[in-house]
Amino acid sequence: MSSTVAASMDRPPVATVGVLGWLRQNLFNSWPNGIITAILAMVLYALGGSIIPWAFGEANWRVVTANLELLAWGRYPQDQAWRLAAALGLLLLLSLLSWRSSKLPAGAGLRRLALLGWLSSPLIIGVLLRGLKLPTAATVVNNLGYYLYRPELLPLLDEAWRAPLALCLLGALVAFSWALTAGRLPRLLSGLAGAALFGLMLPLGLQPEPLIPGLILPRLFRLLLMTAAGWLAGRSLGNSLSGVGEIRKALLPAWLLAVPVLAVLLTGFDVGVEQVAPAEVLPLVEPAIWGGVLLTLVLAVVSILASFPIGVLLALGRRSELPVVKWTCVAFIEVVRGVPLITILFMAQVMLPFFLPQEITLDRVMRAMAGMTLFTAAYLAEIVRGGLQAIHKEQYDAARALGLSEVLVTGLIILPQALRAVIPPIMGQFVSIFKDTTLVTFAGLLDLLAVAQSVIKQREFLGLVREVYLVSAVFYFIISYTMSRASRRLEKRLGVEERAT
Repeated sequence: MSSTVAASMDRPPVATVGVLGWLRQNLFNSWPNGIITAILAMVLYALGGSIIPWAFGEANWRVVTANLELLAWGRYPQDQAWRLAAALGLLLLLSLLSWRSSKLPAGAGLRRLALLGWLSSPLIIGVLLRGLKLPTAATVVNNLGYYLYRPELLPLLDEAWRAPLALCLLGALVAFSWALTAGRLPRLLSGLAGAALFGLMLPLGLQPEPLIPGLILPRLFRLLLMTAAGWLAGRSLGNSLSGVGEIRKALLPAWLLAVPVLAVLLTGFDVGVEQVAPAEVLPLVEPAIWGGVLLTLVLAVVSILASFPIGVLLALGRRSELPVVKWTCVAFIEVVRGVPLITILFMAQVMLPFFLPQEITLDRVMRAMAGMTLFTAAYLAEIVRGGLQAIHKEQYDAARALGLSEVLVTGLIILPQALRAVIPPIMGQFVSIFKDTTLVTFAGLLDLLAVAQSVIKQREFLGLVREVYLVSAVFYFIISYTMSRASRRLEKRLGVEERAT
């Protein structure tokens, strides 16, 4: 009997554990909370009493099932829908790898594989969605001949922009290699590669170019300017990272990757001759015919991924001691934040082509992405600046005392702490721009909301508004709630809540 009494004394009261304990602790821990809980329960019961019978009895869900493909991907070709499934499968695979590798040590090979996969996934998914054309051996040989023997035709083909961009990239890689290596042979080989490419572009550089009205100069001026810009950027980055030994191991893969990249960049254009045209690896599907959930997700993901680094750079630029850099960033941030997003979208559709070279054209989807990216970057810049201001000056002094360069101080010490402190507002901005993708409807793009509006105008589905809008609302809620939950998990993992308390 004594053992029975002892066992009963060891058990906690029923009202403090299990479901009853959770209810008492969270919903009925005081009489005001109990009253609020009871009122909300009655409201939910009243709403459920009308919504549930309608959803399972009166609603005609055929309006959704019959137009499921249209709501999912718009006018994307049906025979190419496997590419969408492949892109989704890649994301699920990377998510599984990330979940599995999160339990492994920091230097585990699986974690590096997952990181590499996420970094390369935007390019892979972009190729899957839009398609791919690659130059063949005949294309490369033929189009390289234009740079040597018919350079005057490249401006007429709107392909003269390829040479300055290629020189800029190679100049940055050469300067980066020189900053990280002291050996004569690597420097000599990289310098010869740069000189060979510049020699290939020399006939094009001798062609006249109207830089501004009334001033005609050889294209060599732009080629030299872009090469110098790439050289300065590569040298600055190389000097800043010269103390990181792991960076040198990436030089050889970078040079091996540069060969096909430059070949595609310089020769991947069609001159109108079928025998030397680039080969179509995947049929091209122009973004103009994307729609539904596909277009909504693409707009949101591209805007989020592209705006984050731009916002960080703007925040750092606003805190710069260089007046030109600082006030340029301040002007951009304040102007963009003072204008509604819908105005930015209209300006991107109408005015953006005037700021681009004549040979570069962007479709409506790309212009909408650009507008949303710049808008989000301006808000992210202020959020990140708030995180930077929360870092004490002693952190900077301690990092500099270790001999770190300013780039390493910012990238390894200051920025991680600042971003950690502002995870909630950053995620809030990401959720906001995801929901604001519905504004592209006014720019003539068929996102999920626009497709839903076209579906309810079909003759056989007239009046079935609630079903379509309910499905759309559930979709936006699921994605937004998932992003919020991911943010909460990241905060707990990094200990943001513990630090705040």
